[in-house]
Amino acid sequence: MSDQASGGGFFVTLATFLLAITLSQFPLESSLQWFRPDFVLLVLFFWLIWAPNRVGLVYAFFIGLLLDLMRGSVLGLGALSLTLIAFITQLLHSRLRVFPMLQQSFVLLLLVGLNQLIYYWMQGLVGNSADTLLFLLPALTSALLWPFMFMTLRRLARSLDLN
Repeated sequence: MSDQASGGGFFVTLATFLLAITLSQFPLESSLQWFRPDFVLLVLFFWLIWAPNRVGLVYAFFIGLLLDLMRGSVLGLGALSLTLIAFITQLLHSRLRVFPMLQQSFVLLLLVGLNQLIYYWMQGLVGNSADTLLFLLPALTSALLWPFMFMTLRRLARSLDLN
């Protein structure tokens, strides 16, 4: 791969994360907020499976820090939870690549649920606890959205020859 292709790949990967962050911050009615998929984790999951040499733990950490800054939460909470999910995904990388879409969706359901639990547990440690388990709904909506997100990002990655 040429230097120009790898540099372009960096910007495409970064652009997908910025789009995911924008979608995650897009204002919704308060009753619909619970159903918002975790777009950032979906994009992270895709790039960790598709191009693990391009996106890794450091990427997850800095994207998590950016999310913390945008959410106004305690700095490092999102970074820690995203980095942990990225680590688990890297451990399962070779298996996840060959899983059928339904199994990938199930694994994603578990990973987003774990991410939500970690994030809200840490929020509880600093005094901001959730009163309901509705914070787990993004895991379900993310798992349902995964096949469409995967096909879209795969088409993008293949058209730009990003491996």
